[in-house]
Amino acid sequence: MDIEQQLRESLAARKPPAAFESAVMARVQMAARQGIAARRAFAWRVPAALAATVLAGAVGLHWHAGQQRAAHDREQLKLALAITSHKLNEVQQRLVRSEPVRIEENGT
Repeated sequence: MDIEQQLRESLAARKPPAAFESAVMARVQMAARQGIAARRAFAWRVPAALAATVLAGAVGLHWHAGQQRAAHDREQLKLALAITSHKLNEVQQRLVRSEPVRIEENGT
């Protein structure tokens, strides 16, 4: 047989088997059900991803605010120590100035 004859026979119209239509419809319905199930399974992933993103953003902002507060507190502590040091130096200078001078007399 030549190739053209084989092609004609393989491409010739044939009547489908009796159960063909019901088999095709069953597969279509099964694919539709699986598609719905797949969409339902996927449906919770998007909100979960959004919630995780919002949570991560909130945690990041909270951490950043804590870092900012800690830096502010460090600066306030440095300022308080500088003021305290300055005041103590002033008090020390006043005490040194007001200290009476002792002159010892030799009793020779």
